[in-house]
Amino acid sequence: MSNKMQGNAGTAAGISRRTLMKNSALVGLVAAAGGVTMPFRHAQAAGTATDSKLTDEKVVWSACTVNCESRCPLRMHVVDGEIRYVETDNTGDDNYEGLHQVRACLRGRSMRRRVYNPDRLKFPMKRAGARGEGKFIRISWEEAFETIAGSLKDIIGKYGNEAVYLNYGTGTLGGTMTRSWPPGSTLIARLMNCCGGYLNHYGDYSSAQIAAGLNYTYGGWADGNSPSDIENSK
Repeated sequence: MSNKMQGNAGTAAGISRRTLMKNSALVGLVAAAGGVTMPFRHAQAAGTATDSKLTDEKVVWSACTVNCESRCPLRMHVVDGEIRYVETDNTGDDNYEGLHQVRACLRGRSMRRRVYNPDRLKFPMKRAGARGEGKFIRISWEEAFETIAGSLKDIIGKYGNEAVYLNYGTGTLGGTMTRSWPPGSTLIARLMNCCGGYLNHYGDYSSAQIAAGLNYTYGGWADGNSPSDIENSK
């Protein structure tokens, strides 16, 4: 969603930015970071070593919850309710046979940019033109809920519950508070079970084939060699 589209949305919805961000924190991307629940400005450049010595700076733990599901821990340096920069896990050691450090990749380390991205959606939008035309208007949460609920009831009434498919590749998998994994245990899946069920997936683009093959090879899920054994590979 481009920033231009959001700019056309106006401010018709009767919900403040502060309230929205507080509510979003309950099921949000980085709920563990206390500073994220406050209204925030676009982040400045990554802080220097001097910034880390500010008396009002605090470090809070969060995690990278993207589709890889690794949930690598992140250390958010927060000043005045704003994430200044992100560091990786500093606990444990490099011994993979023990409690080793889990250092996030660049995707996790750039989580601050995802939080403050100007194109990030912060409120419901509804298409106001033909599909692909790129025209959207801002709507209230109440209208969004009513629109979705009405569409679901209409589809189930006409085609049955198997016409409703829940895709789990959302980009925010692995959240503990949001219970976003496994797919069948998510809040929306539990809601759909109360409505008569839904069409579930039986494979995916990633590990489903591995999981199926392991059943025939080892009789169930099996781990491979320790990552420390990589140096012995040829």
